[in-house]
Amino acid sequence: MLRGNLSTRPFYNERAVQVGLAVVTAVLAAITLFTAWQLLSLTAQQRDLAGRIARDESRANELRREATRVRGRLDPQLLNSTVLATREANQVIDARTFSWTALFNVLERTMPSEVQLLSVTPSVQNDVLTVQLLVNAKRVEPVGAFMDRLEAAGAFVDLRSVEEQTQEDGSFNVVCRGRYLGPGTRLPVEDEADDAAAAPTADRSRAGEN
Repeated sequence: MLRGNLSTRPFYNERAVQVGLAVVTAVLAAITLFTAWQLLSLTAQQRDLAGRIARDESRANELRREATRVRGRLDPQLLNSTVLATREANQVIDARTFSWTALFNVLERTMPSEVQLLSVTPSVQNDVLTVQLLVNAKRVEPVGAFMDRLEAAGAFVDLRSVEEQTQEDGSFNVVCRGRYLGPGTRLPVEDEADDAAAAPTADRSRAGEN
């Protein structure tokens, strides 16, 4: 009768262990290869970016030196005259695009009957279109109402009286100046009605004088 003591040498499935170790080794090898490939790729990209940065900095330094040489060759008086000529050309362009018809339309629909327009002078400075109006009225109050209407219509901003002169007949010549925005909108209905009602009254008063 044979007897054996198995406790001195436990049973192992060596093949399964070997297969598991082989799989783990293959995974680690794949990870190592991928990491090495990523490292090489990133290193190449870094070298490429460093080269681009160096080329861009060199180009920027070259352009700065060229700009310095160009500025050194420029005549300051010629440069100033060029700037002034450009500004005058812009003013001519603005003058051509300025619509006298639109301006007179907004003046006509906002001017009270007691106010008489004597002159209109537009000007452009620092890309701002300013219009100066010279008006005549027997009283200054209608001139103030005229300016209020122009601003309410959206045609002007910062419109104010800059000069007043009393004439021999007792009337006033008033210089109004403000930033012109365009024809704006129509006069509010109540203002048109007030102006229309004031006109017959003025006509009747002149008829009574005659």
